[in-house]
Amino acid sequence: MAQLISSAEIYAPFFTVYRADSGKAVPKNEITGIEIDEDLENPGMFRIYFNDALDMKTQKFKWLDSEAISPGTMLVISFGYAFPRKESRITGRIRALSPNFFTGGPSTLTVEGYDLSYDLKKTNSRVNLKDMTYSNIAREIAEKNGFDPAGVEDPEMEPFSKIERKVNEQDYAFLGRMAKDIGFEFFVRNRTLYFRKEANKREGILDFEYYKNIISFSPRMSTANVVNEVRVTAWDEKNKETISETAGLNEIKCGTNIQRFAGIVEESQGTRVSVKVEGRVVRSREEAKSIALSELKKRNEGFITGTLECAGNPELRPGVTISITKVGEFFSGMYYVTKSRHVLGDAGYKTTLEVRGCL
Repeated sequence: MAQLISSAEIYAPFFTVYRADSGKAVPKNEITGIEIDEDLENPGMFRIYFNDALDMKTQKFKWLDSEAISPGTMLVISFGYAFPRKESRITGRIRALSPNFFTGGPSTLTVEGYDLSYDLKKTNSRVNLKDMTYSNIAREIAEKNGFDPAGVEDPEMEPFSKIERKVNEQDYAFLGRMAKDIGFEFFVRNRTLYFRKEANKREGILDFEYYKNIISFSPRMSTANVVNEVRVTAWDEKNKETISETAGLNEIKCGTNIQRFAGIVEESQGTRVSVKVEGRVVRSREEAKSIALSELKKRNEGFITGTLECAGNPELRPGVTISITKVGEFFSGMYYVTKSRHVLGDAGYKTTLEVRGCL
């Protein structure tokens, strides 16, 4: 596995902000810092902090009154380290301006925006819903909105005779709902739309170790909502019959290395906890089984969660798997990053992650 950048290798963090249409960069000395917050459940968000100045002759502020950063402007923010070269980008549109005026000092300006997935909250693309898979629809929505569909994966299932869409359901909500139905995740990175299986079974991209490269790690184990099994009763539209499939904890591997996971669940609840899911329409018994497994994982995702703080690293973004070790038997293992926050400024570069134990 790749390792975090060691302190000896770090020269200086960098960030560049430029307009997507012209490629014109904002002077770095005008920006005091940036923050990038990304979340698998919501559009990514960025904040850019400026020191602003009032021109006494024109009575206009240099940035607040500038068309270069007006709402709707598409920006590209590149961040990471110049050497050794490590870099990530977020592309989005400015959505808000928040100035602060001080009588005794210079005014400041905060520019806020969201990544391009936010645009999908305002569109309701007309797409073909007959004899299509969810991935077919995701590709069509991507193309109709100008996104690259290269991040769309195909689940192992046949096309639906008809996929139902809620009245006035926007593209963002529709894609998110379809993804959850089959255990997928949906997000946008720059101009690429991702509709894929969760990557939490893949090898971790980075290793974290207590007393080595962790600033702080605060995990939590909770059995409040965990379950032992999920039973799905569904209507098989192909064979015109009711079928039932069950998924149990013995069918999923707990990435947190807790051998007695099923026993812990039963002991904490005082009994085996079984959940029924009814009213689904499927095309095969295999699909019903897939839904049961997906639902079982979803209901147990909150078993182990945590917040990790470390030296800044642009590779750490939602949708990647990391390894955390030497933090006790319960909490050492593989974790999936669900949220990330990158902060760059005069104080350096720091990354904070929200993670959950891989199942």
